[in-house]
Amino acid sequence: MEKKNNLKTLTTVLSQYYQDNDRQKLNQLTQLLQNDTIKNPSDPFMRHYYLMSLSTLYHLDFLVASIDDQNELIDYFFNIGYWQFYDLCLLANVVNMIHVERITPYIFDILKQYATNNMPTASVETVSKILINALETSIIQKKDDFTRYLLDKIKKYKFNTDDFKFQTWLLFWTGVFENNNNKVRHAYSIDTYLHQNITLKNFDKFLTITQTPSSFFEDTKKDTPKS
Repeated sequence: MEKKNNLKTLTTVLSQYYQDNDRQKLNQLTQLLQNDTIKNPSDPFMRHYYLMSLSTLYHLDFLVASIDDQNELIDYFFNIGYWQFYDLCLLANVVNMIHVERITPYIFDILKQYATNNMPTASVETVSKILINALETSIIQKKDDFTRYLLDKIKKYKFNTDDFKFQTWLLFWTGVFENNNNKVRHAYSIDTYLHQNITLKNFDKFLTITQTPSSFFEDTKKDTPKS
């Protein structure tokens, strides 16, 4: 229970720092967790917490982790037989700094588990985050085959069709990948109507940082509410 509570607290803090684009606090937390890791070298969870914080910091600029850090995470995921909440949460928070082709078999395993088991609601929400982050990462890394693969798998497994937030993100990434302005604008209009300002800011951030052509950005951003 303590491990789960610590994980929940950390992910909440990391999410807030990311939304606030607070590099200073993320740097401070990452350094603190790195120091704790050095003091407790036999504690794998502390090491994972550090890597999750590092990944959140990297996510601000879409950076990829060192090969050693990627290998460490892949070695851990390779030994998972049944994906539990902790494992899903770890992958959700580090997927953006791993070369996406390396996580293909694990995402496939997770989707098969989703299709054949009754996942708890919290786990399904975490899988949603994994898939959305993986789509973003594959588009950033220009891995079209992986993006296409993942979109096909989500469709095949009818993943989380009742989750409006997930489906809106899926619409956005599909539109970006297909260069489909109508789908991107539709995703914007849905979240504008529902006053999902954080999601709208994330849409804006991606389109701005990646310098997506104005046919996306200008047509959608002009209707984004101020916060």
